[in-house]
Amino acid sequence: MRARLLLIEDDASIARFVELALEELPRHDRSAPAVELTVVRLLSDARKALAGGGWQLVISDLMLPDGSAEALLAEGLALAAGAPPWVVFSAGVHDDRRAALAARGVTRTLRKPVPLAELLDTVAALLTAARAMPRPFATDARTDPVHQHFGGDRGLYDSFRAGCLERFSDDIAQGHAAAQALDAAALRRIAHGLKAVLELLGEPALAAQAQALEEATADLAPGRPLPEGWARLARSLADLRAGRRLA
Repeated sequence: MRARLLLIEDDASIARFVELALEELPRHDRSAPAVELTVVRLLSDARKALAGGGWQLVISDLMLPDGSAEALLAEGLALAAGAPPWVVFSAGVHDDRRAALAARGVTRTLRKPVPLAELLDTVAALLTAARAMPRPFATDARTDPVHQHFGGDRGLYDSFRAGCLERFSDDIAQGHAAAQALDAAALRRIAHGLKAVLELLGEPALAAQAQALEEATADLAPGRPLPEGWARLARSLADLRAGRRLA
């Protein structure tokens, strides 16, 4: 079966270069490509594609028309259970930023323009490693919180989840009040509590958002501008509470 590769890249020339490069990969069936390549150019489309799961490798540019791919990494999409390896393209990354990307789950960072041989060696090595690893039964990046945190007791999990969803309205209201008052300490406490709750609910990407917000508001002086992140997290909580599928 062909490996599925997601390319997040808005530059048509770079996307075409990757497509042509992948044609050089060894293939079992000479009549078919070695990989199935899907290209998206926006963060919003990338989120939808990643939510569908089933990828063996993700290659992403950092700068995209609607923001930085680091937003996806901050949401924990490269660290979630079952996540594929991530490769990031960048025209220039210093060692400290490379380390920060690695901490977010990036396996390799390649400098643009990447030589063909380096790209092929990277893709071939990561796909080989991915095939050697056991694949999770689930097609998305979530683990099963019922067995992971509740000992397989579905009733206990459902009761906990219902209570959490009901309390999200209070969490959202308190978070909005803290953001309006520029109260970093209060927002940090809210993010800290939500991080643990979302992890227990089996929402690792949202838990990573909450953790990123908690870290960004640490030691921030009162009245200083707050970091971005709360508005998106609040929308995600509202969607979760309303039963809407998260993009």
